[in-house]
Amino acid sequence: MMHHFTIKGAATLVALLFFITSFGQDTAKVGRLYREGQRLILKTGVEKEDMDSAWVIARQIDSFSRHTHYMGGIGIGKLLTAKILNESHRNDGRREASLEALSLLNQYGSPTLQAEALIEVGGTYQNKAADLPKKIFYYKAGAQRYLDIKDYLHAGNMLEYTGELYNIASEYRQALKTLDSALILYKLSGFPRLHGLYSLMGSTYMFMSDFSNALRYNIMAIETGEKLHETGIIMSPIYNRLGMIYFSIEDYPPAIEYFNRGLRIAYLNHDTMSIQTIQMNIAYIYRKTGRFELALDSIRAAEKLSLHADDDDSAEVASRYLYIYLEKKDYAKAALYYKRLADIYNRHPNSPSAGQFTRLALASYLQRTGHLKESMPYLITAEQEAKNREEPISRMVQLYQLFYRADSAMGNIQAELGHFKQYKILGDSFTNIQKSRQLASLQLQFETSKKDQDIQLLTQKSALQEASLQKEKIFRNVIFGGVCTLLMILVLTYNRSRLKQRSNLQLQQKQEEINDQNELLRKLLVEKEWLLKEIHHRVKNNLQIVISLLNSQSIYLDNQDAIDAIRDSQHRMHAMSLIHQKLYQTDNLATIDMSWYIKELVAYMRESFPTETTITFQLQIAPLELDVAQAVPLGLILNEAVNNAIKYAFKGRQQGIISISLITLDDTHRELCIFDNGNGLPQQLNMEETTTLGMSLMRGLSEQLDGTFEVKSRQGTIITIVFPIAQKEMI
Repeated sequence: MMHHFTIKGAATLVALLFFITSFGQDTAKVGRLYREGQRLILKTGVEKEDMDSAWVIARQIDSFSRHTHYMGGIGIGKLLTAKILNESHRNDGRREASLEALSLLNQYGSPTLQAEALIEVGGTYQNKAADLPKKIFYYKAGAQRYLDIKDYLHAGNMLEYTGELYNIASEYRQALKTLDSALILYKLSGFPRLHGLYSLMGSTYMFMSDFSNALRYNIMAIETGEKLHETGIIMSPIYNRLGMIYFSIEDYPPAIEYFNRGLRIAYLNHDTMSIQTIQMNIAYIYRKTGRFELALDSIRAAEKLSLHADDDDSAEVASRYLYIYLEKKDYAKAALYYKRLADIYNRHPNSPSAGQFTRLALASYLQRTGHLKESMPYLITAEQEAKNREEPISRMVQLYQLFYRADSAMGNIQAELGHFKQYKILGDSFTNIQKSRQLASLQLQFETSKKDQDIQLLTQKSALQEASLQKEKIFRNVIFGGVCTLLMILVLTYNRSRLKQRSNLQLQQKQEEINDQNELLRKLLVEKEWLLKEIHHRVKNNLQIVISLLNSQSIYLDNQDAIDAIRDSQHRMHAMSLIHQKLYQTDNLATIDMSWYIKELVAYMRESFPTETTITFQLQIAPLELDVAQAVPLGLILNEAVNNAIKYAFKGRQQGIISISLITLDDTHRELCIFDNGNGLPQQLNMEETTTLGMSLMRGLSEQLDGTFEVKSRQGTIITIVFPIAQKEMI
C-alpha cells in the first residue's frame, strides 16, 4: 500500500513539473508574439502590411492561448487587438476588446498589462465634456498600477496625460496638482526630457492668469528642450506657447522670434497643424504692425496646407484676409472675402467660437464700408451668444466698440451711451490684464537677473574660499620671513611717524581751504536760486501785464474776429504764466508737476468760455515732471486743443466730454491725448493741407518737442502727441 502511494505521488510530481514547464513555455511564447505585434504597431506610419501582420499575430495569440487554456494569453490577445484597432483609427469593437482584455488581465495578468489595458479603455473615450470624467478615471487607474510596481516613468507619463485632460475640462487647479505629481515621478525615475511637461504646466498657469509662472515654465521648457537638442514635433507647440505669451502683452519682437523657431521645427517635421497655427499668429502680428504684404504671405502659406479644411478653418482664413484688406483700405478685395465669409456663415452652422469671430468680421466690414445699420443683426446675435458662453475679453471689447458705432449712426443715443460705457469698462479691464502680464514678464526678468547675480556671488565666494586656502599656505611659508623683517619695520616706524605728522598738518591746511570754498559756493548757490525765482516772478508779472493790455485793447474793438484773436492770445499767455508762477512759488526751479499744471489750466479754461453746452472734463494724468522747455509747448498745445473743442466741437449739443490723458509709453516716450466726443472734423478736411493758426501752432510746437502730431476724427476728434522725455543735462 505504501509502495503504491509512493509511485502515485511521484507520478503527480512529474506531471506537476511538466505542467509548470509547459506553462512557462506558453507564457514566454505569448510574450514574444505580443512584443512583435507591438513593434509592428509602433513603426513609423500606418502601413497596411504591418497591420495585417499584427492581425495575424493577435489571432495566433488567441488561438494558442485557447488551445492551452492560458486565460492570461487570451487577455493579451484582446489587448493587442484593441491596440491594432486604435492604430488603424477604427472604433468598431475597440472598446469591447479593451474591456474584455481588462477583465481577463485583472485576474490573470501582470500589473503592467493591467495598466496597459486601463489606458487602452480610457483611449476609447473622446476629449468631450461627457467623456472626459471616464477617460480621466481610467488613465489615473493606469497610473496607479504603474505606481504599485514603482514604475515611476510610466506612472509620470500617464499623470502628464491626465493633467492635460484636466486642462481640457477647465479644472486647472486639479490639472496643476496632477502635473506636479508627474514632475516628481519623472525626477525620481531620472527622466530628463521634461520640456513637454514644463510647457503643459506653463499653459495651465496661463489659463489660471498666473502669467509669471506661465512665462517661467515655458522658458524652462524651451531651455530643457534646447539643452537636449530636441528637434522633434513636441518643440513646435512649446515655441508657439511662449510666443503667445509675449504676443498677449503686445511685445512683438520676441513673439515673432519664438514663432519663427517653432515654424522651422514644424516644417522640419512636416507638422501641418503647427505650421497653420503659427503662420496665422505671425500674420496677425504683421497686420497689427502694418506689414500687410508679409501678413498676406503668412496667410497664404497656412491656406496652402488646408486641403481638407472644414467650415471653421475656412471661416478663420477668410476673416484674416478680410481684416488685412480692411486695414489696407482695399475694399474691393475685402468685398470678395466678405462674400465668402457670409456664404460660409449662412450655409452651415459654425462652432460657437467660429460663429462669434465670423459675426464680428462681417460687422466690421459693413461698418468700414458705411453700412452701419446692416451690421446690427450680427452684433445682436453675437451679444446673445456671449451670454451663453465665456468669451475672450478682447472679443467683447471689439463687440461693444462696433455696437456703439452702429448706435451712433442710427441716432440711438441711449443705447450708444450704454454700449460705450461697456466698451470703456471692458477696454480698461483688458488694459489691466495686459499690464498684469507685462508686470509678470518684468518680475520674471528681475528674478532671472537676481538668480544670475546669486550664481555670480556664489562663484565669487568659492573663488574667495580658494584664495583663502592659498593665503593660509603662503602665510605658513612666509611667517619666518615676517619675523626677520619685523626689526626692519620697527626701524621704519619712527621715520613713518614723522612723515605722518607732516602729512596731517598739510591735510589740515587743505581741509580749511576746502571748507572756505564750500561756504563760498553755498552762498553763490543761494544767490543763484534767488535770482532764478526773481526772474520767473518778473516773467510771470510781465505776462500778466501783457494779458491786461490785451484785455484793455479788446474793449475798444468792435471786430469780433480781432476780439477772439486777442482772447486766444490771452489764453496762451496764461498757459505760460502758470508755469512761471509755479516755479517761483516752489523750491524746485527745474521742473513742473504736470498733474497740477494741467488741472489748473483746465480749470482756467472752463471758467473762461461761457457756453450753453455742459462740458465734462475727464483727466488721466500720470505722475510726471517736465522741464520748462517741454512744459511750455505742451501747455500751449493743450490750450489750443481744448480751446478748439469748447468753441467748435459741441455746437447744437447739450452735453459733451473732453478727455485729457498724459501717460507713459516707455522709458523714453510720453503721450498726450485730447479727445472730445463732439461733432468731429469735416470729412472733406485734409489735415495735411490745413493752415489754420491753431493747427499750425500745435504742429510746430510738436516739432519743437521732437514729437509726432496726429489728428483723427472717430466719434469726435482725437489729437495725439507722442514726444521723448528730454535728457537732463549734467552740471
